[in-house]
Amino acid sequence: MKRLKVCSLVLSTCLTMGVVTGCFGDGKTPTTAATGAPQTSETAAPETDPTVAPETYDSSGVQNTSEFDDDGYIELTPDRQEYANIIVSNFAEQFITDFDWQDASTEQLMDFAHMFLKINKQDAISYEKKGDVTYETFTFNDAREVITKHIGVFISDVALDGMLAPSGSYGDQPAGPYYEDGRIWYEAADGESHNLVAIVDAIMNNYDGTYTLTFTIYAIDMDTYSQINMDELKAYYKMNRDQAANDSTLGEVVTGKATVSVGQSGEYYMLSYHTNIG
Repeated sequence: MKRLKVCSLVLSTCLTMGVVTGCFGDGKTPTTAATGAPQTSETAAPETDPTVAPETYDSSGVQNTSEFDDDGYIELTPDRQEYANIIVSNFAEQFITDFDWQDASTEQLMDFAHMFLKINKQDAISYEKKGDVTYETFTFNDAREVITKHIGVFISDVALDGMLAPSGSYGDQPAGPYYEDGRIWYEAADGESHNLVAIVDAIMNNYDGTYTLTFTIYAIDMDTYSQINMDELKAYYKMNRDQAANDSTLGEVVTGKATVSVGQSGEYYMLSYHTNIG
């Protein structure tokens, strides 16, 4: 069983409150880590888009150090708070307790892309039937875009060599990933609730191109979660630690730390993510 899925099972077992609907974000295969600028060319989204990092560098690529206090902690402005919350919640919502990009296999990275798309970009998921098995499928290009944008790892086409094609019958095989016709395939599964949200408590500059984010994961009360609309859900990702701690609809689950690589426009790539039960 793959590491991410093992970690997911550990956290889901530990949760008695339920589980964050989407945020509005093997060593045997060749991958490349991004330690600075993103490795995809994307048109910049409007500044009001919470998935776009607030600028922390000036036009010449020099870091704006005035945003840090004497101990290296960055100011958590409302925009930066929301962006950081979303980055960490992309992992919390999948019930991941322990992740390190250097140890992650291609299959584990595909697991992340699969759940990210399923939670946050459902129109990228198609349902296909092969024999007795129903699959959730998405393009390899979509998977690569998610992995590059959020983890900073570029997966080459060679990574697909040796990946099995989807079977037409159930057996003792894993749920996925499989590869065929330019698409990644997973056996279909439903019935999951994703009501976890991560609130970043502090961001420290490590002065090596990375930040350390300390965070707390909360579960949205299931009665509340089952009734809120998307705008009400988005409001949770805007919260700071004091607001979250005093919100009666949230219950604390675990705490943790994440290390992110910082691009020249301030975007974060997840390098490692660990909770206190990881």
